[in-house]
Amino acid sequence: MISMRNRLKFKLSKTKNFGALRVLYDKRLAENFRKDSGLIYVVKSIGWPFLSLRNYWLVDGFIEREIGKLIKKYLNRDSVFLEVGCGDMGLKRYLPKDAYYNAFDISLSEFFLMKASRDRKRINIALCSAEEIPLASNTASLIVSTEVLEHIRNIDKAMKEIRRVLKKDGFFIVSIPNNYCHKYRIKGPHEDHINNWTFEGFRKYVESAGFKTVESFMRGYWIPISPWLTPTSYQLPIASKKEYFNTNFFYVFQKSA
Repeated sequence: MISMRNRLKFKLSKTKNFGALRVLYDKRLAENFRKDSGLIYVVKSIGWPFLSLRNYWLVDGFIEREIGKLIKKYLNRDSVFLEVGCGDMGLKRYLPKDAYYNAFDISLSEFFLMKASRDRKRINIALCSAEEIPLASNTASLIVSTEVLEHIRNIDKAMKEIRRVLKKDGFFIVSIPNNYCHKYRIKGPHEDHINNWTFEGFRKYVESAGFKTVESFMRGYWIPISPWLTPTSYQLPIASKKEYFNTNFFYVFQKSA
């Protein structure tokens, strides 16, 4: 049985409580706790179970499922897990119950933090930036980043920080969107995506940052639906031989010596 009891120590002094969950945060980002009014919070609480099911099976849930498979594949008894850009914290479901879910994001939702506070898993969350990760060097052995790196403005600095925090021979699991795919050609570019890579281009970029590629693949077939019907992009977990028709790229890297 996998046993991962390692809790990472974020070098942050400010804390904020969300139910039973204590969150450390960078005081410069204090405004990045996203609050919901009472009515909105109630609406989210009622609607989230249905919305999450739709997303999981028809929208972008296949990304989480693929990353979940990779997490389970590369976990071992001594793994120390860290998620960069945790969002709704959905990846914690792929960790063993006795594992610490160490994670951070530059912006955190009150709704998801309160939801996480009711989870029985060991949760260690921080509000901070990937460009300045408040962790000691060589502390995490499995770092995961799902649909995050395309948003980071100073990506070179963030990559240096990720490599610094990762232990020797540690694994870095990543997914990014294919911003040159059929989906974005038809719908237009995503306004929040700052960094754009081809499948091979991203591999070479990460390798130049001090990693070696362990495995990589493409997946995600966009279903063209008129924006008049829905603004949501529906995708199937299908891989195409042509890069252009795959919405997402997946990689496993290992820290080079």
